[in-house]
Amino acid sequence: MSLSHLGHGVIAFFFGGLLMLLGGCAGTVTAPKQSYDFGAFQQAAVPDTRLQVILAEIQTTPALDSNAMLYRLNYANGQQLQPYAQARWSMPPAQLLAQRLRQQFAARGSLLGSPADGVDNLPLLHLELQEFSQIFTAPERSHAQLSLHAVLVKNRRIIAQGNFVRQTPSATQDAAGGAQAMQQAADRLSTDLLDWLNSQLHP
Repeated sequence: MSLSHLGHGVIAFFFGGLLMLLGGCAGTVTAPKQSYDFGAFQQAAVPDTRLQVILAEIQTTPALDSNAMLYRLNYANGQQLQPYAQARWSMPPAQLLAQRLRQQFAARGSLLGSPADGVDNLPLLHLELQEFSQIFTAPERSHAQLSLHAVLVKNRRIIAQGNFVRQTPSATQDAAGGAQAMQQAADRLSTDLLDWLNSQLHP
């Protein structure tokens, strides 16, 4: 083989390898993250409660103070929260929940205000968000779990407190299924909370 043929072979090999490398890089480009929220609020026929309550800023744990969509593998290590790599909430869970609560209140003829409204004589609701994750009990089975602790204050006195938990099965074992299940859990827990407030303030 002549040197010229050898040179052409080396060049062809070099460019072939370069094209393969570039193709490999293009194939490993990560897909954009999917953003989820609770969707459009569907107002159902519900009785009016006519409540007026101020919602303090919802407290939460450091793990929930971000847009990450979290899950637990209870069948492997239920003490470890893990984030989905390519999915996230449109806003932190506490903000999503506060938004849904206000929508639920409005649907039932009630007002859920904020401290910025400057109203001092209304009952004050403190919420601590404790769990907001998709929990896998097996690779083919999971549910959204939402739990919080509520404290109701009136005239600077604690008049009631309670714990609220909702678990909703996920239709699919992925971020989309978890987001849909969490929206359903949030709607049901919002109703639970509103009924509880009504029983405390309108016994």
